[in-house]
Amino acid sequence: MYKRILIASVLASTLLSGAAIASSHGNMGGSSMSNKQDEGSHNKQKKEFVKKVVNAVSKTGINAVQAQKVTDAINVYKQAKVKIKQKGPVCPLEAFKGNSFDKKVFRETMLSKPDAMISARANMLESIYAILDKEQREIFTREFTAHMIEKTIKKNMIKGYMLPKRNMMQQQQQ
Repeated sequence: MYKRILIASVLASTLLSGAAIASSHGNMGGSSMSNKQDEGSHNKQKKEFVKKVVNAVSKTGINAVQAQKVTDAINVYKQAKVKIKQKGPVCPLEAFKGNSFDKKVFRETMLSKPDAMISARANMLESIYAILDKEQREIFTREFTAHMIEKTIKKNMIKGYMLPKRNMMQQQQQ
């Protein structure tokens, strides 16, 4: 019982410290209201990512040592995220040289920030997988990917992939 309370408090403190970091760095630039609304929804998705990781990890039955290591991995991810934000907006000025335009440089510059965020997430998930044992990894994978599978099923149902073809239904009726 004590271990569960300790683990829950460590994971809650991780979320709270991340919220404090995000709020302290959130008001650094003067942007328009519409940009703040867009950032708000984007930040919500990022916070949901950490919440999904914490929820999945909490269902694995980790011990206090593992909980502290998971907290450290999440904090490393949050620090990397803050560093990426501090670099500011991506500005592909190098692509415009004289009277020419370099598509490759423009593309690389514009994709560098999302690539850095993806790398930070991948590093965090890799760290968490290294912390968990085999059984815990299976539980974590099941819990973490459940929403992805659910979204895929819903999307396929909306598109009609899950419904039987009309010709097949007609053949079965005959």
